[in-house]
Amino acid sequence: MIQSDSKMIKNIRLLYIHNFLNDFRFHNAFLAIYFAQITGSYTVAMSVFAIATVTSAIMDIPTGILSDKMGRKFTVAFASICSTLSVALYAFAHNKTVLLLGGSLGGLSECLFNGNNNAFMYESLKAVGQESQFHHYQGRANSMFQLGLGLSALAATFLVSGGLRFVFLLGIIPQALSVFVSFMFHEPDARVDAPKKSFEHLKQALIDAYRNPRLLFLIAGQAISFGANESKFQFQTAYFNILWPTWALGLYRAMGHSLGFIGFWLSGHIIDRFKETPVLIFREIYWLISQTIGIILSNVITPIFFLSGSVFFGPGVVARDHLLQKQFTDEQRATMGSIASFAGSIVFAILAFCIGIIADKFGLAAGVGFGVVMSATSLPFYMYLFRKSAPFVKHKQEV
Repeated sequence: MIQSDSKMIKNIRLLYIHNFLNDFRFHNAFLAIYFAQITGSYTVAMSVFAIATVTSAIMDIPTGILSDKMGRKFTVAFASICSTLSVALYAFAHNKTVLLLGGSLGGLSECLFNGNNNAFMYESLKAVGQESQFHHYQGRANSMFQLGLGLSALAATFLVSGGLRFVFLLGIIPQALSVFVSFMFHEPDARVDAPKKSFEHLKQALIDAYRNPRLLFLIAGQAISFGANESKFQFQTAYFNILWPTWALGLYRAMGHSLGFIGFWLSGHIIDRFKETPVLIFREIYWLISQTIGIILSNVITPIFFLSGSVFFGPGVVARDHLLQKQFTDEQRATMGSIASFAGSIVFAILAFCIGIIADKFGLAAGVGFGVVMSATSLPFYMYLFRKSAPFVKHKQEV
């Protein structure tokens, strides 16, 4: 049954606003630096990121099941509350215990969003017969993350003079506003009720994934790419801080997220032109080459080499998610999304900890370089999928 167009279009618009508020984070550019100041160690600082991701990994599949059972609106609201509490704990932290607790809540928030929000977007579009336009809408919705991150990073350039704790305290406000927005969503009728037994629900999702080799390769590639690139991204500002002054890091992030906004906004058109897998391959190759050159130089222009690849981030994310959504089943859409996210979270947790250890022992550039090398190992999976562009199986969800 086709659901009310106005309610579902309202969902899409509210997702734009919610995404903007959720990533309007003055403090984001300074996370590794702030954690290291409090804990006195890059290894411990990166362990905060690791604990967030371990929590996300542990809870990813249960929260996907929760989303399929309790609904998308409830899950967004719960995730927004956890995100607000996480930032508040960071802001008031004076030791690693409070930081780790904040990281745990942040990880819970992330995994609640992970499988849920793409499913929410897809089902809202499906309710009005527009699911084939998912990659266009999702690109624009995700561009709001970049817009929020970019504007908040630009503002942080001026706010950082008041101290990093002040910047973190201000970061609580937009998170609290995102909670308010989350209560305004409408549940899409396209959602299919999940089985009553959660274990059976998960078992069926795992069986469906195992029987779809194309999905397995996608999950493996995205897990490595996400885990390596995200852990490197969270740490690289600490490296850039020895090349640029602290106040300029906010400006750097603002420029990067501005390019990210453009990439996300245009991602639907880019994917229509070049298709999903070539977009993923090109992104990974460009990042490997540009970031390797930057690390070899290790001077004032190094951050620019890293910055230049920001425009390709969005098309890669949308291409990956569109490929995954086409392989998922309606009955386990959020659960399958959480399985994919679980794999990425495990890789992130391991590599974040490794980057911290390497940076403490061999220097910041070595830590970042390790992340760059590890991210390139996703290329064989994407290249194999490109060579085997015909689907391995005729999957009922392909559009």
